[in-house]
Amino acid sequence: MQQRDLFLKPGFTIVPDVARDQPALWIRRLVIWREPGFVIQDVSLKPGLNIVWSPESGGTGEATIGHGSGKTTFCRLLRYCLGEENYATDGQRQRVLEKLPKGHVGAEVVVNGRIWAVVRALSDRRRDIVTEGGTLDDAFQENAVPTGMRPLRDVITRAVIGAATSLIPGAEGAAWGAALAWVTRDQECRFGHHLEWRHPDTASRSPVGRSVDDRLVIVRSLIGALSTDEIAVRRTEEADDAKQRDLKTELERLDWQIKRTRVALLAIFGENAGHAAGTGLDATAFKTTAAERLARTLKLPDEVKSTDIKRTRGDRDKAKRELDVLEAERKGIGIRIEEKNKVLAMLRAELPEAHAEYVTAKVPICRICKVPIDTVRAEGCGISLTPCDIEALQSNIRQVEQTIEREDNEIKALERDKPTLDAKIAIVRQRYDRLEGGVATLEKAQSTRSKAVRDAQRLVDDAERYGKLVSERAEATKKHSEAATGLVKVRETLAAYRTASAETIRTLSEKFDAVLRELVPGEIGGEVKLDGNGLTLRVQMGGERSTAAIESLKVIAFDLAALVMTIEGRTRLPGLLVHDSPREADLGRSIYHRLFSFAGMLEKLGAAPLFQYIVTTTTEPPEEFKSKPWLSLVICGAPAEERLLKVDL
Repeated sequence: MQQRDLFLKPGFTIVPDVARDQPALWIRRLVIWREPGFVIQDVSLKPGLNIVWSPESGGTGEATIGHGSGKTTFCRLLRYCLGEENYATDGQRQRVLEKLPKGHVGAEVVVNGRIWAVVRALSDRRRDIVTEGGTLDDAFQENAVPTGMRPLRDVITRAVIGAATSLIPGAEGAAWGAALAWVTRDQECRFGHHLEWRHPDTASRSPVGRSVDDRLVIVRSLIGALSTDEIAVRRTEEADDAKQRDLKTELERLDWQIKRTRVALLAIFGENAGHAAGTGLDATAFKTTAAERLARTLKLPDEVKSTDIKRTRGDRDKAKRELDVLEAERKGIGIRIEEKNKVLAMLRAELPEAHAEYVTAKVPICRICKVPIDTVRAEGCGISLTPCDIEALQSNIRQVEQTIEREDNEIKALERDKPTLDAKIAIVRQRYDRLEGGVATLEKAQSTRSKAVRDAQRLVDDAERYGKLVSERAEATKKHSEAATGLVKVRETLAAYRTASAETIRTLSEKFDAVLRELVPGEIGGEVKLDGNGLTLRVQMGGERSTAAIESLKVIAFDLAALVMTIEGRTRLPGLLVHDSPREADLGRSIYHRLFSFAGMLEKLGAAPLFQYIVTTTTEPPEEFKSKPWLSLVICGAPAEERLLKVDL
């Protein structure tokens, strides 16, 4: 079926969601009991426009005020029946309990076509009962079992919020509470900002995030302009931003300390060789100058390169280890020379005997029979069985002589190494002794009462502290630079995600513009923009306007634009919208009347309204809406029996 073009802007139409024949959620009935079985109010509501009017004259015709009749309480009781934790401030609730100690409130809530009956006590003793398929006529059956409000919250969350639940910040179960806060704004917020829904003075205990960023996430989630990936990147951006702020604070602290310490050092040392403040060269120059002054004061030996006692002890211990190694090496040389001399003596003792055997072997006589060997060779020996091996004797003599020569050479080489090693030992021992003396001097300086020493040591400490501050600042600067670079990249990614949401935001902007054109006659235009500064609403009317009245108009148009998108099936909102006294938020009377006309036109779309818009007002509605089915309830500020709760609180 082709839909009529509701708006003046060419080419802009509203196409209702054909998959629905009623809002995803609406309230069919609200009942208030003084006590079980005694009804105070029984208010029937319908899809489309519903008006709760508090005229400025009572039923008796006498002039009165339209305030104090219970309009806001009516809205808060609706919210209470939809799962909000509280319906009044502690003081207001106490006054209600004094008058209605057994009071109850109930609602028939329709979720995706199924009726849920809800009954809640007005007292602190909660016996919340939620029944699927029931009605309020059977609310106080004896076998009714308290269920708490979770069954209703869960079914609404699944049916309305759906997959967007995971995107909404807050504890488990907070998604519906957040959506409810948006579509049922506190009257105390005065329609002052499109992301302000709950005023702290109302004590509603709504789970709405306190930060504007959280509320922006809620809006974007519910209108389909947010993804889980963007949420993850957003969390990274928040962490990186916090890290960068912390690093900036740290840099400021270090800058202050560096400046203060440097001024104190310059007051003593004078100009620091032209080095730039806060640099490594600057710190090194100060440390060198301070160390030299302390060394002169203490009359330290040249070997003591630092006035840092810990470092000097390290140098001394290093020299001691080097000395120990050299002395061990020298001792080892002595031991080896001694051992080799013993071996050499033994070898030299063996050599004469070997020579004698060899000489004898040249004209050998058999040792057994004393017969010349030549004869034995010629004629044989019948006695000796052992042959005489002259070649073996010669080989043995050569081996002994070679071993003697080698051992002798090694001894000479070791003897040659001793003077060089002794010189090294002397040098290292001298360095060790002086370092040991430097350590003793520095240790003594720590306990000395000499003002000169104390002052010189203090300068060394200050210069060391300055160097550490400079190093810390260099490291913090590096981290800050890296964090800034990372934050830029993360924000570029976020901007890309916002661009991906541009189509949804563009649709919201078009609806916002169209609603403004319907509410305000003449040349007017509106725009919704999402950027790094958040979600911005702008109104052009002979230039950009920003007054109290315009701000209220923006908020109302924003809510109605989201409602229009819901009618088209583009959001995860319930199709329910409650505006408590928008006229009192500086909304002009002519615009206020056109608000009702606009809601009336929305009702005519499709076979049945796909929304429920509840408006409370003290201003008289347009004549055509002052009767059923639009006028749902008339209450007055006086007398008491014409108020919502029919008592004077």
